[in-house]
Amino acid sequence: MSLFLTNPPLKADPISIRLFIMLAIASFLVLIMGGNYWLIKVKAAKTINEISRGELTLLADSLRSNIVQLMNSGADMNALDESLMALQRNHPKILDLRVIHGQLVTRQFGLHEHEKPRDEIDRQGLTDARSIIAQREENGVEVLRFVYPLKAEKLCLQCHEATIGDNLGAFSLTLDTSQSTDLKRQHDQQLLMLTVAEIALLLLLLFLVLKRLIFTRLDSLIAGANRVASGHLDEPIPNSADDEMGVVIHAFNDMSGKLSRLIGEHEGVIREQALELTQLIEASEQISADLPLPGLLRRFANSLTLAAQVTSCRIAMLEEDSHTLSMKAEHPIRPLPDGVISLCNKNGAPNLWHIIEHKKHRLFYPGDPLSSNEHEWMRMDQSQVVLCVPIIHQENVYGIAILMELREEKRQPIDMRKVNVCLAMVSQVGAAIHIAKLYNHLFEHLMETVLAMAETVEKKSPWTAGHSKRVTHYALAIAKEMGWPHAMLESLRITGLLHDLGKIGVPGRILNKAGRLTNDEYAIIKKHPNDGAEILSNIRAFQPYIPAIRHHHEWFNGNGYPDGLKGAEIPVEARILAVADAFDAMTADRPYRKGLAHEHAMQRLIEAAGEQFDPEIVAVFKKCPSLRT
Repeated sequence: MSLFLTNPPLKADPISIRLFIMLAIASFLVLIMGGNYWLIKVKAAKTINEISRGELTLLADSLRSNIVQLMNSGADMNALDESLMALQRNHPKILDLRVIHGQLVTRQFGLHEHEKPRDEIDRQGLTDARSIIAQREENGVEVLRFVYPLKAEKLCLQCHEATIGDNLGAFSLTLDTSQSTDLKRQHDQQLLMLTVAEIALLLLLLFLVLKRLIFTRLDSLIAGANRVASGHLDEPIPNSADDEMGVVIHAFNDMSGKLSRLIGEHEGVIREQALELTQLIEASEQISADLPLPGLLRRFANSLTLAAQVTSCRIAMLEEDSHTLSMKAEHPIRPLPDGVISLCNKNGAPNLWHIIEHKKHRLFYPGDPLSSNEHEWMRMDQSQVVLCVPIIHQENVYGIAILMELREEKRQPIDMRKVNVCLAMVSQVGAAIHIAKLYNHLFEHLMETVLAMAETVEKKSPWTAGHSKRVTHYALAIAKEMGWPHAMLESLRITGLLHDLGKIGVPGRILNKAGRLTNDEYAIIKKHPNDGAEILSNIRAFQPYIPAIRHHHEWFNGNGYPDGLKGAEIPVEARILAVADAFDAMTADRPYRKGLAHEHAMQRLIEAAGEQFDPEIVAVFKKCPSLRT
């Protein structure tokens, strides 16, 4: 039975679950690390900006203090400008340092050209309450613009007509930040490379972890699924982990084991059912088989033993008086002791007779009350369970089939399925026995008719009276000396009795003629083997005997009739009959001569051996005890 697929092994799709997992996790990591990189970059920029603002504010506060001190000491505007220019010269990164006057100061003191706001940043610095810081490029150089608003304080009221908090102007500071920008750019690149390296390392570690914990065992699961699909269920997937994948693999191995056991059980049932079906078919074929009853019973005993898978099967038949059971056949699966009683009457087997009378099967177990005969017939000294089924056909009981299981009941029980199979087969046994009995009766009637015809031939001539019986006697003596079995001897007996049946068509005047036969008369005589074969050819029961009857006048060297066969081409039965027929013809009296002595007739057989007769059969005939009677 093939319960398994013959398709190619399973293969993972290129866009498989593992690739999806890797892509999803990689995307997640890239998103997280990219976001982390962006946050760090933004945070760093913000932090640097705040630090720069604080440092520049301190610088602006310091400048403001210096200007106030200079003003308190009576310094004029030129002194103030010189102070700012000196500061710029001492700090190369300061590209420009100016004081921008607001509207209030401009109205009071006028406006110098360098004190006017030059761009939007300066103008915004004059109006905003908070200092402004901006990164930009001027003349190809990265610069930092810082505008610090100057608010009126109490000290400022001495020189300016203003109120505290009024916007008097602003410091405008331009710093060269190209070096700092390069450092920041390098820092950003290093941060990016570090982030990419971290992502790659995390992906590598993730892949190794997934490969060890999931992908490798997933491949094992795929290989295991392919083995299961191809029918190899006994090789489990290696597994030593207690995690989720380990539980899945353990469950898969457990499922494969259960599937293997289930398939094994089903295959066993299928084999048993196939065997039962085969035996049922054979039993049906045996109904029409041309077998004598003993052979038929032996074959059915064998079929029942195989179909029910029991240790042994015995078949007991009712004798003609219907008061005695006779053991006729047995088939054990292994040699068992002999010595069973062959006959048993009603008093000796009351349980078996109860089955016969009620026509119902029954199971027997050790400890059941049985007679000594039944105990012996059922081998209850060893049997674990015995099934007895009556052999019935058309309400006629012919006997009982006894199926014995000597093995432990748990190993090979006789369950209801086996009982039903046995009932079906035994019903066919009954039909076959019924047909066999009809066949035997028909055959007996045919034999009586044909033998009556053969006797009619012998009664046509007083000189041939008893010829067929004597030829049969000599032929059987030869066959027994050659060691033939009973069935072949019985076939040869019938052939011998019928071998001259064709002479029924030979006129009596030829059979009783005292002188030599003319060529025409001899031609009529030579037709009798073929005529006898044709008479029997329309009767199927006599088909096995026709070849020997047709060819019993063939010569060993090929000069005989009707077909000129020679040597081994001549059936061995015909070669035996040729010797027996010639011997009787030579030793019997005829109208034209006296019969020869046995010794003289044997000598003639020996002289014709190799030409007319088979020399081996002549040699065997010479040793037969029948010649001395």
